[in-house]
Amino acid sequence: MLKVTIPPKSSLLSSIRNQGAYIPAPCGGKGICGKCKVQVEGYGTVRACSFYPDHEVLVTLPQPSVMQVLTESFWPDPEPKPDVWTGNDPRSLGLAVDLGTTTVVVFMEHLETHHNIAVKSFPNPQQSFGADVVSRIQFCVENPDGTNRLHQEIVSSIEQAAKLLCAQNGFATENISRLIVTGNPTMLHLFKGVNPASLAAYPFTPTFLEEQNVTGLEIGFSSIPDMEVQMVPSVSSYLGADIVAGLASVSLNPIVGWSLFLDIGTNGEMVLWNDQRFLACATAAGPAFEGARISCGMPGVEGAISVIGPEGFETIGDKSPVGLCGSGLVDAVALLLNAGKIDMMGYMEEDSELIPGIKIFLTPQDIREVQLAKGAVAAGIKVLMLEAGIVADDIKQVFMAGGFGYALHDWSAGRIGLIPDGLEKRQIRAGNTSGLGARLWLHSDEFRNYTRKLSEQIRYVELSEHAEFNDLFMWEMTFQSEI
Repeated sequence: MLKVTIPPKSSLLSSIRNQGAYIPAPCGGKGICGKCKVQVEGYGTVRACSFYPDHEVLVTLPQPSVMQVLTESFWPDPEPKPDVWTGNDPRSLGLAVDLGTTTVVVFMEHLETHHNIAVKSFPNPQQSFGADVVSRIQFCVENPDGTNRLHQEIVSSIEQAAKLLCAQNGFATENISRLIVTGNPTMLHLFKGVNPASLAAYPFTPTFLEEQNVTGLEIGFSSIPDMEVQMVPSVSSYLGADIVAGLASVSLNPIVGWSLFLDIGTNGEMVLWNDQRFLACATAAGPAFEGARISCGMPGVEGAISVIGPEGFETIGDKSPVGLCGSGLVDAVALLLNAGKIDMMGYMEEDSELIPGIKIFLTPQDIREVQLAKGAVAAGIKVLMLEAGIVADDIKQVFMAGGFGYALHDWSAGRIGLIPDGLEKRQIRAGNTSGLGARLWLHSDEFRNYTRKLSEQIRYVELSEHAEFNDLFMWEMTFQSEI
């Protein structure tokens, strides 16, 4: 139980944040998601964002769920040439950080032997300020100390992870000489302590896109001040280092024909390429696949339904079902389509219970959220195909990056039309490619040079300015695939 002192005109949510405690608030405290519920002594269950007591209260916070974070990934074969370690420098440890909007993964690597030592993953603590980058940017705009608060949240959590990994494996933090970070442009701005406000206002100009090289002291790592910190280059305001590093890790080996790289989350980033051209775009898929704005939606934590079909369902951790994560949501919509409860236009007459006797259901508004998300992703893919002058049959392989792509099921992704017909059978579950790219950057000068060159070759297609996007988006919101 947490004793919370409430400053005048402050919500319980902001007061809990000020005390350094974590509470989920995917909508950033706007009263939309209803996921910041807590128990307050004398009041019962309240939404922390809209509760304004005028005195000290006792609060019972929800027990944090164990989140399933993807650390495994596709591995290039042959892999890039590793650096040769010279001398007897004891600072032979490196950290590769996949700084995601939802989760953070820290890989501890041995720079001499080029082996992974350990991995630590955890929810991004900035989630208390909003599930998506827009909410966090808005927090920075509305609060004079917003950027610094979000910066401190992420830097301190990474530093604590580094200390824990060192302690568990018999090292001192002084042994760490380098830290590599990948992430989307907003996350990188916040990591560096740079206000990301310009990313959310026309003409959406980032403060930086190029590779960053600073010291641990400049970032705020008080226990590792001499550490070299590098941020992988980005391409545009919406195509970040996570995509550049991930794409580099899966495109090292030449192929015949076209390939597609997809990383679907709150944003959908995609790259279509062959041996001569790299075409990329990013689309605002919305938070549906991350579990937000879905009545029974939730992140990939224990108890989340990750698989549901005619034969039954599976949950993460084999726990009792409490909601739907992204892959389970796509399965559920596909099931309702096959059952005739949702028509081609997405109309569903009433709420649909998914499991008899268990209050897990989808509402008509949930279906609309899925339509918006899948329509944006599918339309983005179609725009890139138009730009390349190809059809789906020309695409030989589809690399599905990230946790959602790793868990997504072929049959349901094809059924709802998330990706073009036929491509669901060409999927390669590439896993945590952003983390892989950060690790390869840490170990290989050959990979670093390849990634830098690649970042300059990518042509970014701005969907908001593309003549075909709006029409394609409206069409892709429908459910056209046959059973």
